[in-house]
Amino acid sequence: MIRLQAEAPDCESALRMGGQILVDSGGVEPIYLDAMIEMLHEFGPYVVIAPGLALGHARPDAGVKRTCFSLLTLSKPVEFGVEDNDPVDIIFSFAAPDKSAHIEALRQLARMCSQEGNLDRIRSARTADDVFALL
Repeated sequence: MIRLQAEAPDCESALRMGGQILVDSGGVEPIYLDAMIEMLHEFGPYVVIAPGLALGHARPDAGVKRTCFSLLTLSKPVEFGVEDNDPVDIIFSFAAPDKSAHIEALRQLARMCSQEGNLDRIRSARTADDVFALL
């Protein structure tokens, strides 16, 4: 569920890469990827939640089979169009089958990301084991 130092030409490609990890894990159906991009187009770059950090997701009814997370880091950050938080080099993607699981998943992710130094540790990780040790 972790892919480090990937290359993406733009924000949509980066979101799709993170979402594809969820598809490959069997947690979501492929339609989830399109739903993530549709939400980006519909609501704008709201997925960029902190400097350098995006949270790709879509609604539970968009092919979600189970709660799942992925982490994608980029070797070269991409722009989402959020002046205060661009460029983005860490993308968490997640899916949850209902609102309750969705809120709990966001809470856990926010807690981990808000701890001082965690995002820098993710950025410097070179192996999935490095990230697992952090999480």
